[in-house]
Amino acid sequence: MKKEINIILDFDSTIIELETIEVLAEFSLEKKINRKNIYKEIKDITNLAMSGKLSFSNALEKRVSLLNAHKSDVNKTIEFLKNKVSFSFKKNKSFFNEIKNNCYIVSGGFKEIIIPTIKEFNFFEKNIFANSFIYENEKIISVNKDNPLAKDNGKNIIASKINGYNIIIGDGYTDYEVKKYNNANLFIQYIENVNRCELNKKADFICSNFSEVIKFIKNV
Repeated sequence: MKKEINIILDFDSTIIELETIEVLAEFSLEKKINRKNIYKEIKDITNLAMSGKLSFSNALEKRVSLLNAHKSDVNKTIEFLKNKVSFSFKKNKSFFNEIKNNCYIVSGGFKEIIIPTIKEFNFFEKNIFANSFIYENEKIISVNKDNPLAKDNGKNIIASKINGYNIIIGDGYTDYEVKKYNNANLFIQYIENVNRCELNKKADFICSNFSEVIKFIKNV
């Protein structure tokens, strides 16, 4: 690398193949009669938020309220997602050890799921920023609303505190916003798992796997 670069990674549909909250919903709604309708509603809300058509805070609150999830569902989600890490991230695992001081995860997902899911990558926990659940009798009732990532522009707030030449890598509108509001120098749209076509013209670079990301970064 020609300069010291900070890599800011999204988690859902980037480091992992899926959206965490949708996997959690699969487990939490397993015995519900109307589970298909609720799951579809959660998925639709996710797509609206990631396409920039619904505010993130509104989407988060709506989806968590639909989950009806317990701590046991969180544990099942973690075990499932350990096998759903994106193929090209696993292939390039050694790269993350090389850049771990300058590698951050900034996600609207949930820290208690992210950390154990990607433990093998040895990310510094201090560099992982995400939401946290609030429980009552082991049932998820909300998220910590004092966390910037539970609010609109939360990724911007976190990224603004990461000093240096920042490259944000992700699949959603909230990732693009970090570049839009000048808290990242470049936005790489990551499409290994999902291609949100409405973002294609907003990206500085579009990557279908992490090997392409590495090649791009080394030429910055």
